[in-house]
Amino acid sequence: MPLTSEEINEIKEILGREPTNEELAMFEAQWSEHCSYKSSKALLKLLPTKSRYVVLGPGRDAPAVEIFPGVLIVFKIESHNHPSAVDPYNGAATGVGGIVRDILTLGAKPIALLDLLYMGDPEDPHANFLIKGIVKGISDYGNRIGVPVVAGDAWFDKSFNKQPLVNVACVGIVAKDKAVLRGPAVNDEIYLVGNATGRDGLLGSSFASKPLAEDVDEDVAAVQVGDALTEKILIDALMELIDEGLVNYVKDLGGGGLATAVSEAAAEHDLGAVIHLDKVHLRHDLTPAEILTSESQERMLLAVPQHNVEAVNKILDKYDVPYSVIGHFTNDGRVKVYYKGVAVAEVPAKELAKPKPVVRPSTPPQEALKALTTPSSLPPMKDLREATLQLLTSPNISSKKWIYEQYDHEVGNRTVLKPGYGDAAVLRLLDGTARGVAVKGDGNPRYTSLDPFNGAANVVGECYRNLTAVGSTPIAVVDELNAGNPEKPNHYWYFEMMLRGIAWMSEELNVPVVGGKVSFYNEDSRGVQVRPTATVVGVGKVDDISKVKGMDFKGHGSYVAIIGYTLPELGGSEYLHRIYGLELGQIPKPKPSLEVKHAELIRKLIKDDIVSAVHDVGVGGLAVALIEMSVTSGLGFNVDISKIPSRAVGRVDELLYSETQARYLVEVEPSKIDLFKDVVNDYEVAYGVIGRVEDSREVLFKEGVKELIKIDLDLISDLYLNSLHRRLEGE
Repeated sequence: MPLTSEEINEIKEILGREPTNEELAMFEAQWSEHCSYKSSKALLKLLPTKSRYVVLGPGRDAPAVEIFPGVLIVFKIESHNHPSAVDPYNGAATGVGGIVRDILTLGAKPIALLDLLYMGDPEDPHANFLIKGIVKGISDYGNRIGVPVVAGDAWFDKSFNKQPLVNVACVGIVAKDKAVLRGPAVNDEIYLVGNATGRDGLLGSSFASKPLAEDVDEDVAAVQVGDALTEKILIDALMELIDEGLVNYVKDLGGGGLATAVSEAAAEHDLGAVIHLDKVHLRHDLTPAEILTSESQERMLLAVPQHNVEAVNKILDKYDVPYSVIGHFTNDGRVKVYYKGVAVAEVPAKELAKPKPVVRPSTPPQEALKALTTPSSLPPMKDLREATLQLLTSPNISSKKWIYEQYDHEVGNRTVLKPGYGDAAVLRLLDGTARGVAVKGDGNPRYTSLDPFNGAANVVGECYRNLTAVGSTPIAVVDELNAGNPEKPNHYWYFEMMLRGIAWMSEELNVPVVGGKVSFYNEDSRGVQVRPTATVVGVGKVDDISKVKGMDFKGHGSYVAIIGYTLPELGGSEYLHRIYGLELGQIPKPKPSLEVKHAELIRKLIKDDIVSAVHDVGVGGLAVALIEMSVTSGLGFNVDISKIPSRAVGRVDELLYSETQARYLVEVEPSKIDLFKDVVNDYEVAYGVIGRVEDSREVLFKEGVKELIKIDLDLISDLYLNSLHRRLEGE
């Protein structure tokens, strides 16, 4: 049993007696790390959570921001790491189902999904099996419920061979006056709607709150099984119930099942509840403890005023959604559970829902400090042409079209900017205006494993730039922190530093962290943690979707310019890893003041239609960013890297592959180049006009008159677009 002897003694003190088996099951589920955040809740208070846009911050199943007056965007991120390691298809699919239901709890219509996948070496047989199952699970579930997967992030590393990180986010939209922002009331009927309760997913929250077993097959029963068809009709029925204003409160039955949903709903609103387990519609015979802690999917809890019961029943019957009326809310602050008329549990709601925070020791491991030591000199430069080609075949750089082409990213007629063509996805509001919302997710496991504070800060910065590059104003983010065993000080240190890095950078950028998730125990059976990884999903406000910019060049003869200066920052870079097999050194330093200044400039250039294309400079540096702009457009370029503004750069490869933050590439038509220079000079930022777009089938990098790299565009396109697919298929 995951409950410690100290926790069991505390439970006895809370109850004033020996707990029943059902009560122990309830506490085990709710006090698990997955549900209670007991090892993280104290530090989570460091995150900035407020701004003029925030309507609902952390605390509910999903947060809400008022992106335009009267229009709320509801978005959330969730992990399904352990389930995906055991059963990749169902583990990933049910992650999608769960995050969609989180969005539904506020009455929002789900309009987009994002997947942030950190997986093993595609050439490792087991990792390959997991990768294909995970992507297929997300694809099938998202496609079947009609919610497009529009953006995400993917990273491949051998540390994820057996324990991948599968983070999924959902974005929804709702009119503010229709949103379910209130709570349950005394005497509200408690409805359990959706799928029948079964034995799948029993105590999945406890399973997710411990390391994986050596033989993962023994944990298969803890993995939920998804049913996308039930989810689809559940979505439709809930949308009508909420539109009619018939429910006071909605909650997903996720981790911890019924025990967690009821206790949290009651505790958050100073209520109690009476539950009759024998009224729950079941898939097969279950014990009371199993009914309480089952995590069967596609189930939600509704609080329905008594005078709305008939109308609610009529709508649920119309959609043929299974449901049970299992109890009601009370005013005594206690959760009372009955089975066939016999009391099996009675627990104070707040004590069950909110265990005491655990203060964990945090110690930096020696390998982390050693990795931050920058080598006294870089290895000798290799052939730049071959290095560039080798970079393009890296699974961390090459196109992820093998993933996103399996998803329907256009269902719903909202998608303005599709995957592969812009730094973020852009969606229409479909409200008769030109307004939209930009969404993007980012992570960099190498950065956060080398330097968790600055690495996590850089992830926030990357998300901020991606949202900016399409023309949006970033307004909020949610985060997912994936780390190892919190009971190990060396593992916990990574979590603490990642959280502090996100908190600092978000504060500096004035972009609040309105919600998120913590996932611990991401380690193998030997106790070795996978790369600690911070993922961030952000939303941005788009005033006019007609002005949105992609990364693809628009016409030959245009100028190419870079915003921001370049530093010799190859530590932790994909170049250093891919070409030399090194993963060490100081990673690029975050630059929040420049991020804000450069973002304001980029938005001005986009709003005034001065630039034709925009792309941020990230993994792989300038060379890769330029090639991505070229491949997506089919146009070549001719650039002179001696015109790149830089500081302390001593080598050509530093100019080409440095991953210095706060930089953008832009395309400017010849007729607008003087205006461009005037505007940029007004902002007093470093920039350089470094070359031209050409109607040719080649890319050319020069240093003055010296030719450095010249490659046929067809070759580059083939490598960039097809390398990941070939690795996965063993070609």
